[in-house]
Amino acid sequence: MNFFGHLVLALARVEGDGARLLGSCFPVGPKHLATALHVVAPNDDGLVAFVPAISGIAEYQDTSSTGWRGSPVKIAAVDAIRDICVLEVPGEWKFSLGHSVTGTDVLSLGDEVHVYGYPHMDYGRKVMTFQRSHVGAKVLISNHGVKVKHAVINTQLRPGQSGGPVFHVATGTLCALVTGSYAPDAQGSILVSGVDPVTLHQTGHAVSAEYIKGMVP
Repeated sequence: MNFFGHLVLALARVEGDGARLLGSCFPVGPKHLATALHVVAPNDDGLVAFVPAISGIAEYQDTSSTGWRGSPVKIAAVDAIRDICVLEVPGEWKFSLGHSVTGTDVLSLGDEVHVYGYPHMDYGRKVMTFQRSHVGAKVLISNHGVKVKHAVINTQLRPGQSGGPVFHVATGTLCALVTGSYAPDAQGSILVSGVDPVTLHQTGHAVSAEYIKGMVP
């Protein structure tokens, strides 16, 4: 199994003496990361990225550790229509990618995909989590008259996973970026322990990674 968890970073915003966890991100070039635009607002004031939580598949992650050291990142490009943001990393950082970037065109219904990210960040939890899942649907979602390619992933997604990568197992390529759980545009929604019940279902959305290619400087 190809494991890409060593490439998945966490994003946070420095606030006072601490940092508020925001979401996930991943390299799309030697000096750039991609994430979901809604994760960063867009606003790069106090925005920092943390090095990947683990370097190998057999490692434990210490949930009691609070000594996170983040490095500032800056917004390089945004695509508000497709909810994508590209970030520039510090000068001393440089990534080496062992995969290619494709898109949702390579997917067929039932294909296995691997999803990486940091769920439950809204509770201050920073644990890189790997999920096996399958493609449940391929859809076009219209935003301001532009139809955007998405994959529906048969996995429940939680806050913090937005901005994480989705890999297509058959080709070993980066095919999509997690945007979150589907939530109908309904009036009168309520929150239960900070969770909107309409998002509690076994599917999530991921936007095609093909749109990232033209955004990397």
